[in-house]
Amino acid sequence: MFGLSRPDGGLIPQRAFDRFLAERITPRFPNGLTVFSGRGQWRGQDGRRVHEAARIVLIVTGATPEAVAALRSIKEEYREHFAQGAVGLVLQRSCALF
Repeated sequence: MFGLSRPDGGLIPQRAFDRFLAERITPRFPNGLTVFSGRGQWRGQDGRRVHEAARIVLIVTGATPEAVAALRSIKEEYREHFAQGAVGLVLQRSCALF
């Protein structure tokens, strides 16, 4: 889950997200992925609800140590590159057929 708001109140442009996707995510998972638009919310430090546009990237892959390491690296790279306080990562076992 990749937030699209910057700490200074600005937004991460679609073009910048697309470039990150093309340069940092797709090369690590070239077999495919799906990108959803989302809207996240959480409780801020002041107790108020905070809303943020987001992109959710769904990657179906084997549960290998290499895949998990790549996902964690992507998460950290996005957090650092776009000055995010947090980037969500959900790892879930499932059965998928294509």
